[in-house]
Amino acid sequence: MESLLKNLKKHVECSICLDNFKEPKTIACLHTFCCECLKKHALISQRDGQFRCPECQTQIAIPEGNRFDQLPTSFLHNSLLSLLAVQQSGDGNDITCGFCKKKKDEASYCFECEKMLCCDCLNAHELFREAAFAGHKVTKIKQFQAEDYEALLKRKAFCTEKYHEKEVTRFYCHVCQTCICQICFIMNHKTHEIELLETAADEERAKILARVESMKQKHKTCRDNIRQFEETATNLEANIATAKRQVSQSAEQMIAVIREREREAITTLENTRVSRMQKLDAVKKQVQQLEKQIKQAAEFASELAQRSSSADIIGNRKNLQERFEELEKTQMPTLPVGSFVKFVSTCKLDTLSLGIIKSAKTVLNKSTIEGLKQTFQAGVEAEISICPETSEGQISNKQLKDPHIEVQVEPSDQLASLNINEKAGGNYQLKFVSKLPGTYHISAKINGDSLAESPFIIEVQKRKLEVDGELHLQNETLKKPSGITVSSKGLIAITDYEKKSILIFDKVNNIVQQVGDGKGESPGQLLLGPDDVKFINDDEILVVDHNGHRLQQFNLHSEKLSNTFGRSGTGEGEFQHPVSVCMDGKGNIIVADYSNNRVQVLTRDGVPMFKFGDSGLEKLKNPVGCVCYKNMFIVADSGNSCLKIFNSSGKFLRKIGEKGNEDGQFLTPYGVCVDQYGNILVSDKESGHVQQFTIEGHFTGKTVKKLTFPWSIVTMPDGRILVCDYTAGKVLFLK
Repeated sequence: MESLLKNLKKHVECSICLDNFKEPKTIACLHTFCCECLKKHALISQRDGQFRCPECQTQIAIPEGNRFDQLPTSFLHNSLLSLLAVQQSGDGNDITCGFCKKKKDEASYCFECEKMLCCDCLNAHELFREAAFAGHKVTKIKQFQAEDYEALLKRKAFCTEKYHEKEVTRFYCHVCQTCICQICFIMNHKTHEIELLETAADEERAKILARVESMKQKHKTCRDNIRQFEETATNLEANIATAKRQVSQSAEQMIAVIREREREAITTLENTRVSRMQKLDAVKKQVQQLEKQIKQAAEFASELAQRSSSADIIGNRKNLQERFEELEKTQMPTLPVGSFVKFVSTCKLDTLSLGIIKSAKTVLNKSTIEGLKQTFQAGVEAEISICPETSEGQISNKQLKDPHIEVQVEPSDQLASLNINEKAGGNYQLKFVSKLPGTYHISAKINGDSLAESPFIIEVQKRKLEVDGELHLQNETLKKPSGITVSSKGLIAITDYEKKSILIFDKVNNIVQQVGDGKGESPGQLLLGPDDVKFINDDEILVVDHNGHRLQQFNLHSEKLSNTFGRSGTGEGEFQHPVSVCMDGKGNIIVADYSNNRVQVLTRDGVPMFKFGDSGLEKLKNPVGCVCYKNMFIVADSGNSCLKIFNSSGKFLRKIGEKGNEDGQFLTPYGVCVDQYGNILVSDKESGHVQQFTIEGHFTGKTVKKLTFPWSIVTMPDGRILVCDYTAGKVLFLK
């Protein structure tokens, strides 16, 4: 109590306004503030209906209807405020009398009446002591002792019910969970479970003290953890400092070795310079001597011819001739060495490493792999999370270059892709695509140690392609969608065979353009229906005019025809009912020439390059879909009910499928495309299915339900699959 009285003002101070509490309200975290202060703080700082306690930062919900006055009142702090008022009056401050309401600098307190008494009221109180106030304890404020303050703090509470304000609360109603007076008990709570207030308070006091002990233990645990954190922080600082010194030492050692290598290289260069210069100087001297001899002979001969007599000339003829012959026969020394010297660095700076940084040991029995219970399908990317756990709850052994997570998926030759990426929080993301259905084993290691229960076994099923909605076109309907293509910017071009035009839609499926001028044989008119379309780039499209026996190139910006390829015929560059078009990686144009039973390859300008499929044992019969993939041509051979694969020069490689209505068989294969994982997707307009194959020809899945008349098929940049349902007049999404 002495400690409380000493710091009483601190206990009744609002931490927001730094003044005494006015209408103190307690929030969920048990901190107390002035009602108005709390309201202002909460409404200004709230986010999404919650605010933070100014003391402990706990998230607190805003009261319904912003009724902060409905929050629990802190009766304890109200009592402390009363205690403060008594204490301050004892220090000479004016205090209001509880009876006459006059302010006096001296007062007494009646513990039974629980009121302040000025001198006049005190005299009246004493006058009627025998009649009305027998046994009342009255003490002057200035004479208050610690036990008086404690008695004041624990004084009995009065009933809050109207007309009962002078009645002391003596009971506790368990049904209504409220304190009541004698009149409340008789009038309203006779049938309720009632208990003496002191008895109920004693029981609750015991529970509170028990919880306090529990909280003390929790507090001790917090302190122990904080101490551990501080010790860890101290050790971490020391270890980091040591590691930094070791890094510097390692760098200095590496620099010393590099300097030594520098000296060795410079010495080698200097030795090379000296050796070559010696050879050059020696040869140079030989040439200089030869030059001098030739000059002397020439000067002697010239002097002889110009100034000597005929007899001298004849006399020296033989010697001069021999000297000239000797000098002419003398071989000119060649350049003994070259000047080329260059230093080529073999040091790869991006791989230069001082070493590795190790932090904590991985706890393998707590490290987990998440995502093993999902349904795995062939040709579909699967995602698994590897969650390493360490003694510090995070990835250990953080190496500067190489990842510490090693994953093997077996059989590895049946994987289309495998990638490991570090995610936020220290986990790793494993993405892989299995080409074939079957059993796969996933082995995972962290820092060379296998995870508990590794390898993990998963079963990969055949892919089940399902319709995942349709392309909802704004303000436009399709009649007979036959061909479809998607640009790198997400524009979708669809050929409508019945409307004899090409419709261009944006990313939100609004029609932005219509190409083609209806039926006709003139350039720009699409005779009896376009069959297919491809984006040459984001600004130009190439359209197959099936019954016009030609290709037409349109510029989307100018909305004009920019080129026309082909005419009806069987020669090079001529077509008979072409069906589809695609482009290879070099920009060449590949056309499925349906009635000519061949595929033609043209340059970007339409110049014929070569054709294939019209000869040999594996001749094509009415080729329709065609696509290029990794220097191969994949052709839908509708007349032979199969796919045929040719190399980049048109040489036959292999066949996929045969005639039939079972998995892996075709009735009339039509549209064909290859997705981002190398799966071949083929629409069979007669069977109504879209089937999936590996590039090697293994069947790996198909649509769950039949489509009406699947025609062209294409994949979008985000991986979604679009297929034209010709008869239904729809473009469907498959997943």
